[in-house]
Amino acid sequence: MNFYNMDIEKALLASLMSIEKSLGHVISKIDANDFAASKHELIFTAIKTLDKDGQPYDAVMVHDWLVANEYGDDVSDGYLAEILSTSPATLFNLVAYADRILELSKYRAVNRVLLQAQDELKQADTRLDDKVNGITEQLTAVIDTNKSGSGAQSVGSMMGDFFTSLQAVSKGELMPFSPTGFIDLDNRSPIQNGDLVVVGARPSMGKTTFGQNIVQNMVKDSFYTDGKGNYKRKAGVFFSLEMTDSSVMQRFMSSMAGVDLGVVRSGMNVSTDDWANLNNTVRDYGKEYPMFIESGSLITYHQMRTTLNRIRNQHGEIGVIMIDYLQIMGGIDGKDRVNALGEVTRHLKAFGKEFNCPVILLSQLNRSLESRPNKRPIMSDLRESGAIEQEADVIMFLYRDEVYNDKSKDVGVAEVIIAKNRQGQVGTVRLGFEGRYSRFTNYMPMMRDFDAVPDFGSNS
Repeated sequence: MNFYNMDIEKALLASLMSIEKSLGHVISKIDANDFAASKHELIFTAIKTLDKDGQPYDAVMVHDWLVANEYGDDVSDGYLAEILSTSPATLFNLVAYADRILELSKYRAVNRVLLQAQDELKQADTRLDDKVNGITEQLTAVIDTNKSGSGAQSVGSMMGDFFTSLQAVSKGELMPFSPTGFIDLDNRSPIQNGDLVVVGARPSMGKTTFGQNIVQNMVKDSFYTDGKGNYKRKAGVFFSLEMTDSSVMQRFMSSMAGVDLGVVRSGMNVSTDDWANLNNTVRDYGKEYPMFIESGSLITYHQMRTTLNRIRNQHGEIGVIMIDYLQIMGGIDGKDRVNALGEVTRHLKAFGKEFNCPVILLSQLNRSLESRPNKRPIMSDLRESGAIEQEADVIMFLYRDEVYNDKSKDVGVAEVIIAKNRQGQVGTVRLGFEGRYSRFTNYMPMMRDFDAVPDFGSNS
């Protein structure tokens, strides 16, 4: 197979130089470097530049631009005449021509990556996993290349899609956000596909449990329709850099079955009711519950992308990604942690767009808050916080007063402090906390004092 088609390239250029205002039909699809022939690349560059300057881009103007920019020897007037005389000018097929040129351009790019990969595989200075992940990332970048987004669109042209989406939401056919399972949190800070949600807390606050509960609830309540019209659950992917698979599973079974975590861990004193609840959980979620766990220290974002692509190819759509936790990921240079964490955070945020789902990223907090009278976290408590603050769509902090205060009146109460929210409100919502079952629950206000919790940001 030849990774080019000169006839299609000539036909597209002939159409552009013959039909007024035709460039707008293809400008968001292709660029000059998508043409296989260097002559055609120069001609398209001339057309694009003339259009940008508000000039017509017929053959005469294109030739004039080429001569003025000293490309007249590369593309002669005779070659432009040849294109116009031998290639049909058509507006009807213009987009199809552009799509084919782009497809062949990607074939050539993939071929270049694979040829380069052969040389890289022969080098002994890099681990095989890193080589394979690097190659995979380059191939993914080729496939996902988008020249100019979808191009500028008028508000009027987008109204149809807006009303279609709104009607689907109003009928319950489409969820406008990914449900966390916590009503007050969803009302205050609905999490949408593509969001990077950072959850920060000091040790013992329950951030891993909180993140895992969100993943469990999102998997339980997020569906999509496959190509055959069947409803399927979206997958949840949990990257655990601190706990083993078995530890994550123990927490999962404890929270889903309502069995004491200590009993699940030890296997001792398992009651008849406990066995029944555990068996019911296996029955309800054993086969049709696509939550995937990958554990291991120093997992890099390259390795995560490989895992995510494999799950998407084998299972289908991914509904949520969780990473526990940022500061112990692999690939973070200890000499320049701030910039390294910034790069990693940007790649994790890109996962949200690439896989069209929320990314829940757990993060450590600085120890400095321990010296304050009010130990409720604030934004500056995020470790190496600059890039995290910039990239995150939502930043939440967990606080449980009973961890610091033995005489707290709020035993079993957790505060979720929403410190940043691009699409909603900031503030504090309350959840119940059942540590013995490794789970958070919806808050029951009739049992608690609403006024007992200071507003977010108060350090008094």
